[in-house]
Amino acid sequence: MSVTGYDSRKVNVNVNGSILTGFAGDGLFTVSKSEDAITPNVGCQGDVVYEENANESGTIAITLQGTSSSLPMLRNLAANRKQFSVSISDANDDDSISVSAQKCRITKMPDLARGKNTSTVTVNIFVPNLQIR
Repeated sequence: MSVTGYDSRKVNVNVNGSILTGFAGDGLFTVSKSEDAITPNVGCQGDVVYEENANESGTIAITLQGTSSSLPMLRNLAANRKQFSVSISDANDDDSISVSAQKCRITKMPDLARGKNTSTVTVNIFVPNLQIR
């Protein structure tokens, strides 16, 4: 029997040349495509045609603690409407991934919340050409 594990310390997220720190306890990030890659079209006699979708864009949602030292840099990128590069690398053996993208933008200023407990902040980054390897 094989025992495998996942080590979140083997994951790096780099935005605009800076490695992000201060991730929330419930996750690091979520990467998702904007649309399905294909649309199946079934004719009235059952013939199937796959329509290819040219939209390669997507979103990277990064989940940080409200006290993350990376938030000021991300807020600055959003406020100044800057384009930047993003790279994500996961060196876990069982499901290693790599994401690299250019000309990304933060879609809206990250929320600012203060309260009794540390808040969680999600930063949504639009990726024009999302390639997951």
